[in-house]
Amino acid sequence: MQVYTGKLDTGFGVVHYAVSQQGAVAITVPGQDESELLGLLGRQGLGGVDCLPDTQGLHHVGRELGEYFSGTRRDFTFPLDMQGTQFELRVWQALRDIPYGERRSYADIARAVGVPKGARAVGQANSRNPLPLVVPCHRVCAQDGGLGGFAGGLECKRFLLDLEQRGPVGERSH
Repeated sequence: MQVYTGKLDTGFGVVHYAVSQQGAVAITVPGQDESELLGLLGRQGLGGVDCLPDTQGLHHVGRELGEYFSGTRRDFTFPLDMQGTQFELRVWQALRDIPYGERRSYADIARAVGVPKGARAVGQANSRNPLPLVVPCHRVCAQDGGLGGFAGGLECKRFLLDLEQRGPVGERSH
């Protein structure tokens, strides 16, 4: 199997991504380096794959990420090629159901996937999320309103939440 990689400077930090013929496999958050992308691939069971530059823009992942960071894209349309346990996949789908600009608690997601006392397990599934911008684990916060955790750090989580609150470039107040 071959995986194609690319990167995008968001202004807050570089985002690295990897795509297969089937869809996006892994995406880092701003400021994480290429080694973190390789770690995400390894956790997906793709540690030994051939990585080639995404010179053709396979699935338009880089373009859509750029639009997200410019504030003009709220939903991603490219296909995903995610690997995980059945529980992780259910959690990740529940994350994708959180509307742009909104937040949910870990307990909310646990209830949504049918495990009302599984907030801690939801947090663990979030930490293994290979596509953290597309499967928006940054939108999950603590029940008390605190930010909770985030693989890219709390400064990055705050940046992403603020980005979604500001709205599209044309709607931002000056």
